[in-house]
Parts: sequence; C-alpha cells; structure tokens
Amino acid sequence: MKFGLSMSEPGFNIFVLGLDRAGRMTATLEYLKKSMEERPAPQDWVYLNNFSRTNRPRPYALPAGEGRKLADAMETLVSHLREAFASAFNAPAHLTETQTQTEEARAQLREKFDALREYARERGLDVQENEKGVMIVALNEEGEPVSLDEIPKERRAEAEDAFEEVAEEARKTLLSTRDLEEQISDTLDALRRGAAKVVLKPRIRKIRDKFTAPGMKAWFEALEKDILDNIDAFEEASDQPAIDSGDGKMPETVDDRYAVNLLIDHSRDKHPDVVLEPSPSYDNLFGQIQYRPVAGGMHPHFSLIKPGALHRANGGVLVLRAESLVEHEDSWAFLKAALRDGEIRIEETHKSGPPTAGAPEPRPIPLDVKVVIVGAPKYYYTFFSLDVDFRNHFRVKADIDADMPAAGRNISIYTGLLRDSALSRTGIPLDNGAIRQLLGQAARWAGERDKLTAQIERVEDVAIEAGALAKTDKRSSIRAADVRRAIEERRHRNSRLEDRSHERVQRREILIDSYGAVVGQVNALTVLDYGDHAFGLPARVSARSYVGSLGVLNIERMVDMSGPLQQKSVMTIEGFLKSRFAQEFPLSFACNVTFEQNYGGIEGDSASMAELCAIISSISNIPMRQNIGVTGSMNQFGQAQPVGGISHKIEGFYRICADQGFTGDQGVIIPLANAENVVLREEVVQAIRQGKFNIWTVEHINDAIELLSGKPCGDHPEGQYTADSVYGKAMERLRQNDRILRERHAFPAWSEQ
Repeated sequence: MKFGLSMSEPGFNIFVLGLDRAGRMTATLEYLKKSMEERPAPQDWVYLNNFSRTNRPRPYALPAGEGRKLADAMETLVSHLREAFASAFNAPAHLTETQTQTEEARAQLREKFDALREYARERGLDVQENEKGVMIVALNEEGEPVSLDEIPKERRAEAEDAFEEVAEEARKTLLSTRDLEEQISDTLDALRRGAAKVVLKPRIRKIRDKFTAPGMKAWFEALEKDILDNIDAFEEASDQPAIDSGDGKMPETVDDRYAVNLLIDHSRDKHPDVVLEPSPSYDNLFGQIQYRPVAGGMHPHFSLIKPGALHRANGGVLVLRAESLVEHEDSWAFLKAALRDGEIRIEETHKSGPPTAGAPEPRPIPLDVKVVIVGAPKYYYTFFSLDVDFRNHFRVKADIDADMPAAGRNISIYTGLLRDSALSRTGIPLDNGAIRQLLGQAARWAGERDKLTAQIERVEDVAIEAGALAKTDKRSSIRAADVRRAIEERRHRNSRLEDRSHERVQRREILIDSYGAVVGQVNALTVLDYGDHAFGLPARVSARSYVGSLGVLNIERMVDMSGPLQQKSVMTIEGFLKSRFAQEFPLSFACNVTFEQNYGGIEGDSASMAELCAIISSISNIPMRQNIGVTGSMNQFGQAQPVGGISHKIEGFYRICADQGFTGDQGVIIPLANAENVVLREEVVQAIRQGKFNIWTVEHINDAIELLSGKPCGDHPEGQYTADSVYGKAMERLRQNDRILRERHAFPAWSEQ
C-alpha cells in the first residue's frame, strides 16, 4: 500500500485482496486516511458557462476553498449589477445626455420631414403623418386635401406625375430616416454600454484579481463582454428568462447564465478525500447531467451537471469493492478508459434516441486519482487478472495473508484490537481469561496453534456475543466462560445438520462403530462444510480383495462419484503396493475399495492412509481396530502427509465415541505434520487429559497399520517380511494368488475341438 501510494506515475493503482471478515476494507480505509493526512487538500473544480458555445461548459481548477468564494462572488456581482445598472441609467448626467441625443435626433427627423413636405407642396401635394406612417395627398386650389378623383381632368395627369416624384422623394427620406434612427439607437446603446462599463469594469477587475487560476483571466474577459451584450436582461425580474442562449436551448435567466457550478468543494477539507463508492454505476462514478422541468418539458443546463465519485476523489483516493465492480461491468470499461486517458468524461450513457437540443457536453476534467479495489482473492484471480488491461492499470497487489504468526507484537496488536472492539460495541471490557480464549479461537480458525487468523472480524463477533451474555448476567467484564458459552451457543445454532448426521449414526442408519476389529474395514475421518458450519463425520472405508490382476478398483471412480484428487490418491496407493509386493512377481490381486453409504460424491486425498490400511487388512486377513479413526494423505513411499480440517475430524470421531461410550482406548491417527494444527474444543481436551480419548501421530503408513492391527508391520527394505507380520501375511496371500493365476494360465479351460 505504501509503495502504491508513493508512485505518482499512471498505472500504479492498488488491488487489496484478503479473505472475508479479515477487516480488509476497514484496515484499508484506515490506512488510506492516515496516509492522506500528510497531503494538502486538492483543488476545487467548477464548471463555468462557455459564452461562445453554451452547450460546452468549461471546467476550471481553483485552490481548495476558492470555488465556494467564486460562486459567492458571482452571485453577489449579479445581484449588485441589477442595482448598479439601474442607478447608472437613471443618473442625471446619463439621462441628460440621452435626452440631448434624443432631441437632436428628433430635430433632424423633423427637418427631413419638413423638407419632404415642402418638396410636395411645390408640386401641389402634401405629406401627412398618421399611425400608419407617411401618406401623400393632393391639394385643391384652396389648399385642402382632396382625392385624385376630385382634381380636374386637365390637371390630373400632372398631379399623378407629381405624386410619383413625391413618393420617390418620400422613399429616400424614409431610408435616410431609418439610417438616422439606427445611428440614434447605436448612440443610445453606446451611452448605455458606456454607463454600464463604468459600473461593471471595476467590479469585474476586483473579482478577477482574486481568482488568478489558469484560464480565469480569459473567462472574465468573456464574462464582461457577455454582460454588456445582455444589459437589458438585468432590468427583468430575477426569475424571468430574458437571455436567448442559442444552441436551440430555452432562454435563460441572468442568474442561470452567470452562475458558478461548484462541482467539487474542498473548502472544509484539510486533506484529500478517501471516497468509498459502494455502488459503482456509471452515474455514481462519473456523474450525470440532470434536467429541469420547464414549460411541460425537461431542459438541460450546465449548472445541473452533478459530480461522481471520481470527481470527489480526484486528487485523493477512490475505493471500490471488487464484487460491486464485477456487477457493473460497463462501469469497469469506462473506468479503465478514464485511467488510460487521464480524464473524467460525463456522458449520458442511459439516454437513447436523438440528443436533446442544447444538451450540455461538458469538457472533460483532468484525472489525478489513486484507485484502490478491495475484494476476495476469487475476484482477483477469476475476473480482474483475466482482463488484459487490468495489469496495465493495477500494478500493485496488496495481499492480506490468511493468518499471521502468534508472535509477541502480533498478539499485542491483536489483543488491543479485540479489547477496543469489545469495549466500544458492548460497553464492558474483556478480561485476560477472555482474551486467551479468543486467541485460542483465532488459532483454531487459522488451523495452527502458532498462528492467528486474519479474519479478526469473526473473532470480534464472538467477543460481542460473549459481551451480550455477560451483560445479561450483569457482570462488569467479559470472562473466559462467557467466550466459551458464546462459542458453544454459536455452534449449537448452526449445528442442525451435524446433529442430524450423528443422530443417524446412533440410530444405525449410518454404520460407524467405535469398538471391535474388522477385516478390510477402517473408519476414515472426513469434514463436511456448509459455509456457516463445518464439522467432522467419520466414513466407513471398506476393501474386499480377491484373486486377480486388476489391482485397486475405486468404486467411486467407476460410477463417476469421485474427483481427480481422490482418484490420484488411489493410484498413489497402488504405486506403494507395487513397490512393496511386486518386486518378484506381478501384483496379483484385485480389490474393490469404497466409502460405504456415500451418496454425494467424494474428493480429496485425505483418506488415502485409511484406504491403504483397509486394503492391507483385506489382503492379509488381519482385522483393523474400529475404535480408532484415521486421517492423512500419503505418498508412494508411504510417508504421511498433512491434511486439512484436522480439528473438525478429531472432534467428529470424538463425538461418535462419546455417543457410543468411552472405552479408554479410542482415538484418532493423524499425520505428525498436523500436530501443530490441532486446536480442540474444551470438552475434547478434557477427555484427552482424563485418558478417555487419544491422539496418535504417525510419520509413515507402517505406524498406522501397526496401531490399527496390533501387530508388527514387518516392513523390510528388501521385501523380506517375517511370516507373522502384517506385510508377511499379505505377501503370503499374494504369492498364493500368483500361483493360482499362473496355474490357471498354464492349464486353460477345456473346450471341444
């Protein structure tokens, strides 16, 4: 983790993998937050209007806390400009100048109209103004307006010609008047812009001098120009859309056009954020563009761009759960693209059909983030590591070991965590006896006495349950007895299947005996794991041998009920048998081996010692003790190899013996290499101390055979076995089989010619 955080180059993101309940997320977040305390707060990010292309808002980075100040400053500016513009436009000097310009323009217009009228009168016509514009009329001899029909015929042609001349002159006058009106309008606009600029410029300069981040100077220049182009909008009500923004968008208000979209605000942060996104959908990771209901429709605006987890974590750390990211494969693809390109793009991936007119297309924001994915090993090895791009972006693997040595420093830290957790969640402390009991449980779950499980949350759960029991009994501390009781009650809550299985043994529905001796039969120790509860249950292994040359026949394999590891173990057994008994003649026997009453299949090699003992017993015709259960793998040299679930296996056979009655000579055989893995429940430990139950460790299959048969094994490097030994009896039987086979092949069965 430290290495990954220290690497600023792209691609050194981190994948934290560890077992469930190992505190992988809690520990990761705690470490990341402490690491971020050494770094300053990252930049704020704002989106500002792009006045030239309003559908392409621009992002700007500001020092932490400056984004909030800019938003407040712009809000204040717009509010003050309304009053300032109104005051400037109503100032006496501005009004006088406006009036002067207006009167001069009116005088010029009047002069043009009077000249036109004089031109018309010289031709016996007149020009009059009304609400419809300018009208040319004829005059009689008294100078009164008349229609052309009332003019004498001899003058009518002359009047019509004069009418045409006056109309042409009127057209010219109107054109010059229109140019003059435009000049007047431009002059008045210039007066307004000048008055507005006097008010606006110092205010803009004041804000611009405070915010000097890259790109801001150019934006303030564009802002000043745009405000001057939309002065009239400031005279409208604040909620009145008065500015046509173009791009096919709805008109917008002054407040919206000059708003600051404070996307990321670090004004209250002293350090970079460690952002945990529990549901990494596209919108949650990359942000979204929201819409505002207006006039019966939904309309976009750049101020409605909302940030995602990547924006919030930018400059810091983004933490994702592997299992959640697997559920959002589309987000995983976009995340890789963002890491590859080093930028955050907001796209409306959920929308279908033609794009909304004027919908924002925000420019991407540069990405500077450390991504940490936390998950179980299965996600790392089955999903992420198979992705060809994964290792380019996640080059650091932080692997939480399944257990840790039970050494001084580890025990001290482990104990401290348990004490803090119990006190904070139950309100009462753990005493030393309770701590020892919890550490024993941690070692049991680790599967070794000198190790502690990394799944400390499982141990904390036991402490909390023990605390509830202690509080019920009104004690001020949690004791060892409370922990033992919590463990036992938890086992009882989850042991329905275990109890039912042992009930079936008691009712003789499952045939397991813990007394007597039987030829070709051994009690193998197995483990059943249902996720929330694992327990041991013996399985009877039987072997029946006969004359033949087929060797060991695995019944489970023949009916497709065994896995490859179990079949491998049978072949290993056959290799051992051939090395011991087939040096002078071929291995002359056939033997069916099976797990009796097995209806669900079997996998693994942990019963290979038990299977070999049953086979040797059947060949030698020497009974094997049923009061001893056997577990252990073996190699072709007969050496005992360690197996898993050893404590559950011992406790499973112990329960059978307890139910059927202790005889004092019952127990289990386990590989010596498993001795350090044995962490038993208190009742089993007490039974061993009292001599009711035993555990024998073996290094070789010969030791197990001698314990089960009560006879010397008779193993000899050159195969010279004593006649009364187990191997001697087996060898004699195999010699007999070989003679039978040779005689049978020498004298084939009679048939008619």
